[in-house]
Amino acid sequence: ARPVPGGEILKERLGDLNAVLAAKERGELKVKGKKIVIMGHSLGALTALFAAGAVPEEGLKNRCERALNDLSLTNLSKLLQCQLIDMNFEKQTQNAQIEAIIAINSFGSLLWPEASDASIPFPVFLIGGTFDLITPAISEQLGLLLSLKANQYHRALIVQGASHFSPVRVEGQLNQEKGGDLFQLGESLVGLKPVLVQDTLASEIIKYLNKLESGVAIPSSIHKKNSDIRFHILDRSNVQRLLGS
Repeated sequence: ARPVPGGEILKERLGDLNAVLAAKERGELKVKGKKIVIMGHSLGALTALFAAGAVPEEGLKNRCERALNDLSLTNLSKLLQCQLIDMNFEKQTQNAQIEAIIAINSFGSLLWPEASDASIPFPVFLIGGTFDLITPAISEQLGLLLSLKANQYHRALIVQGASHFSPVRVEGQLNQEKGGDLFQLGESLVGLKPVLVQDTLASEIIKYLNKLESGVAIPSSIHKKNSDIRFHILDRSNVQRLLGS
């Protein structure tokens, strides 16, 4: 049996993504539209950030030594981030066709620890959940928003009761069936009402992109609700006040 893949596959994923972007730019990939939105979940979100031009800040090894001495099981993304210590990432050539990045359950607290470390010229929509034990929202999505170079269109969508696995659609989920899928793991890992969470994510992502296409920043809004799902859309100033930074 092969081990579960980790950070070592990031370069492969980045290479695959760059090949697709290059094929579209050459006209070999026939898709409608001129602009590109890169969307990724977890490691895919990190791949999207790298594709947009971000590279780890110097000193990752020292930051990892401190982090792993006091590793919390409520932020497993630190383990993956520290697998990147010996990998050399070249800054990607920025693709003018990229319109935005949608980063679901993203992370980067060790890669970009200070404000404005991650220099990405495109709007980024960060998405997280309050039940996420792998990429916790406070340190990974909200912290990451502050680590991005300031942009009026950056936003963070935080969904109450959502977990790292809430965006994952599995067999039997639409009918809320109990079966051989993620529901066997329980709400503490799967999160509350994953189908409603997925509907909320889809709706809010579409709203964000529609506003962006019109050149308008989606308004920040705390304590929104979709059926039984509560969520918040935060801008940089909201996050600064929340984190006291």
